[in-house]
Amino acid sequence: MQFNKIIGHAELKARLIGNIREGRVAHAQFFLGPRGSGVLPLALAYATYLFCENPGEGDSCDVCPSCVMMAKLAHPDLNLVFPIFLSEKVKTCEAFVADWRAIVSSVPYLDAEMWRGSLNGENKQLRMGVDIAAEVVRKLSLKSYSGGWKVMLIWLPEMMDAAMANKILKVLEEPEPKTAFLLAGHANDRILPTILSRTQLVKVAAPGPSEVAAAIQERHPDMSPADARGIAARSEGDLLEAFSMANGEEEEMFIFFRDWLRACYANKVADNVGFADYFAKMGREEQKGLMTYALYLIRQCMLQWQDVPQLIAAFGEEMEFVKKFSALLNVQNADGIRRELETAHMHLERNANPKVLFMDLSYRLGTLLRMKEAVA
Repeated sequence: MQFNKIIGHAELKARLIGNIREGRVAHAQFFLGPRGSGVLPLALAYATYLFCENPGEGDSCDVCPSCVMMAKLAHPDLNLVFPIFLSEKVKTCEAFVADWRAIVSSVPYLDAEMWRGSLNGENKQLRMGVDIAAEVVRKLSLKSYSGGWKVMLIWLPEMMDAAMANKILKVLEEPEPKTAFLLAGHANDRILPTILSRTQLVKVAAPGPSEVAAAIQERHPDMSPADARGIAARSEGDLLEAFSMANGEEEEMFIFFRDWLRACYANKVADNVGFADYFAKMGREEQKGLMTYALYLIRQCMLQWQDVPQLIAAFGEEMEFVKKFSALLNVQNADGIRRELETAHMHLERNANPKVLFMDLSYRLGTLLRMKEAVA
């Protein structure tokens, strides 16, 4: 991974390169930013530049043996640590390194849900435990293969359990010379303060709308600039979300939500039973994703209802839906609809029965949608 292949972050990339060229490499850095912002690609590009045998002023050379190996995420001095499904038989990352390399090479803006899905573990919990920490300590005790830097990349450090975090504290605070810890994650509030205090924070902001729109049009040259800008605004800087929308992957979710809401409003019980059956067959993360998407669309409808169209990010069929559905909102039901969707999302996180939850939500939303505004 090279810096020039990462979308946006021009100032940050220049600062990171400058730090390396000036010999100011912090022994532990935490690349922290929201989903889809590029924390993992930035950490990998940083490692690539650190290993590069002929680095330029603006990027790694891309042709030296180190760069060629880093392009495959196979440099012998790059140690990879990431969350896995821990079990009695599998306690370290070694069995999954090839899978992780493959998916990151294909989707460098990878998130936890995509990684979980690639392992066919929709409802399993990704974690990093004490055995992974022991591997970290062991690997860092070995000499560098190339005689230069050793890098320990920890992806999603917020998924370390307390035992792992405590075990790596000493080596994180006092690593061997020319050893760099690169942490790349999205949530610092789930990491032990003792870990955070030992790392230099590298804040990674979400790319701006113009940068996201340009990236979308580069991938989809036939897309109109207006549609690209609409997707960029809707994604709020989440490149994974933006690319998904540009590929049309949210269309099925939109159609499901639109048709389900129509059935709720018309009180079509048999149709809602069918929707509940379909919903129950989704994976847990897909179910939560639908609730998140529903909340987004309802917020767009509220903005339309409150007559602030300049704040609406919807476009295409979504925008047509927003204009029509907003007519059903009033002071009696708008906030109630939002609360019901938020509550459903919370119950899904707590492993509620999805079919029962969805049928109850269908009834509640239908009642709210048919609620007329009180006459003074």
